[in-house]
Amino acid sequence: MNFFKRISFKWYLSLSCFLLLLLGIYSYYTSNYLYTYTIFFVGFIFLIFSQFVANKGQLYKLLFFIIPLSVGITLVGDSQMQLPTEPIIGIFTLILLFNLFSLKNDLKILIQNPITILLFAEVIWMLICSITSELISVSLKYTFIRFCYVSAFFTLGFLWLKKEQKPYLLYFIYAVGLILPIINGLIFHAQFGFSQKTAYVMPKPFYNDHTEYGACIAFILPALLAFNFNRSKYSEGKFFKVFTPLILFLLFVAEYLSFSRASWLSLAVALVFYILLQLRISGKQFLALLFTSAIVVLFNYDTIVTNLEDNKAISNKEDLEQQVKSITNVTSDVSNKERVNRWNCAIRMGNNKPVFGYGPRTYKFFYGDFQAKEDMNYTSTYTGNKGNAHSDYLSYFAETGYIGFAIHLLLYIVILYQGINTINICKDSKNKSIATVALLGLTTYFVHGIFNGFMDEEKMASLVFISMAILVYVKHIENDTKQDEKTL
Repeated sequence: MNFFKRISFKWYLSLSCFLLLLLGIYSYYTSNYLYTYTIFFVGFIFLIFSQFVANKGQLYKLLFFIIPLSVGITLVGDSQMQLPTEPIIGIFTLILLFNLFSLKNDLKILIQNPITILLFAEVIWMLICSITSELISVSLKYTFIRFCYVSAFFTLGFLWLKKEQKPYLLYFIYAVGLILPIINGLIFHAQFGFSQKTAYVMPKPFYNDHTEYGACIAFILPALLAFNFNRSKYSEGKFFKVFTPLILFLLFVAEYLSFSRASWLSLAVALVFYILLQLRISGKQFLALLFTSAIVVLFNYDTIVTNLEDNKAISNKEDLEQQVKSITNVTSDVSNKERVNRWNCAIRMGNNKPVFGYGPRTYKFFYGDFQAKEDMNYTSTYTGNKGNAHSDYLSYFAETGYIGFAIHLLLYIVILYQGINTINICKDSKNKSIATVALLGLTTYFVHGIFNGFMDEEKMASLVFISMAILVYVKHIENDTKQDEKTL
């Protein structure tokens, strides 16, 4: 059975879905949440089912288009659902489970890759930590969501790529979906003179805050740059050729006005990494460089801390130079001081429960008890009710212990190692380009993950897991090409 069947695309269904989406967003703005809820669950989901029956492959592309357009709707208490994307992700996950046996040949290819093994090892460990969690229901719900993300964006992503053979298209579709949130944000931001303080709420209702918004834009910027300078290679018709430069310009403007320092830094690191890739650094050489850098930092820790303490640049100044310099100010920049406070809390939580941690997604409920007075500032609260650990890595340590942290870190290391080696063995220039784009996108997230964590949001999870799938896909087809050459 072929999972993605080619059946003619029902454009009227897509148009109806899009119109309903706009209507839902309008009702959201007018605070008519019951109306929004009704629109999405009665109208949109019905049409999604219709579209799914018509063509699953096209629905998968439609999913990437509406991810940037989804909005969070409060259901019961503090519980939220991203509509219309989460129901679609759930549908895809169920269909995958129902068709596991018929897909065994394709899945066998996937399972043989170390990235897949580590991804599912992470989910299994999260499940174990959920059972021992301080808040079992919260952890189990989050682990289930992670399983759905891995299933829909990594596993099904690989199957879609294998069938359609157009990995670059999903990045472009995501970028097109970003146009409305960016324009909406710019219009709102313009009313306040594009001030830095207003940037915090500018991306709403599509993105929770400016950091997530900036991180997602940073992730796809390398792809749009590649598409723009190699439009003939990635040609998908006139729309692709004409609008790619315009979308790229819009993304750069939006990235700058997001005032997300972590996103700016991630792009700078991605640029350095790109230069290393152009010099054809190997996976082993890169890991050696990474390890050496870590040793240098460790042996010069006191000097580095002293230099950081001398930095007085403040992030809330309307000055680009001050914004950039403030990234390393940990003494007087309140945003950074609170981030350090959250990091220290996460470390204390992980050390307090080193084996299983407190359970996935539980940091925000317990970090208040682990705050030290010397770490706190006027933005801190004794009740500890201000959110996450501000670090993808330390969240895993606090919530899943040393083992969960080690699996997560090893996954990223394997991705970098395998990604670099895959790029170096690529004989097809298009495969080499798209693998480079995927790895650069992931690099922006790996850097951004030091300062924030967005893997619980489908807006970022979709990009991260589809990029992993692209690296696995490119390695697979390049290995197939080598086998064919040997046969000949």
